[in-house]
Amino acid sequence: MRWRTRGSSSGCFITVLLGVIFFAVGIGLSWWGWRILQNAQVSESWPSISGEITASSIRTDHDDDGTTYHAEVRFAYVVDDQRYNEDTVSFGQYGSSNRSHAEEIVSRYPTGQAVTVYYDPADPATAVLEPGVTWSSYMILGMGLLFAIIAVFLLLGTLLGIRR
Repeated sequence: MRWRTRGSSSGCFITVLLGVIFFAVGIGLSWWGWRILQNAQVSESWPSISGEITASSIRTDHDDDGTTYHAEVRFAYVVDDQRYNEDTVSFGQYGSSNRSHAEEIVSRYPTGQAVTVYYDPADPATAVLEPGVTWSSYMILGMGLLFAIIAVFLLLGTLLGIRR
């Protein structure tokens, strides 16, 4: 069986290269998303301790795609006489073009407020204010899988196109 290309060989090379890059990014995002999801799941059984909100504000990022708003909530807590500072409200928290999303989080956690902090007993520097899985805990994993699936179809389409 003879291999023929339908277009230029450089076009096929670029398509394959992009497919491999997309696949690598997809696998990396999937791994990171899986870690977020695992932390979200196990955080439901973490011990809790009292803490305090040390800073609470909205960060605004501007770029060509528009404006993104992030809730910046920092909190302090002490485990075994060691003071920790953390900024994870929930696993999978995200910025949004909707300012009200960030405002709602910041209003729940004003500076100086006493809070319950859930920390990883194996690594007390890892802590969260809202333990458990939410829909946003799946977001990065889903994006990674989408990238990997698109890459597989891109690569299969290119390779099958070359064989004809």
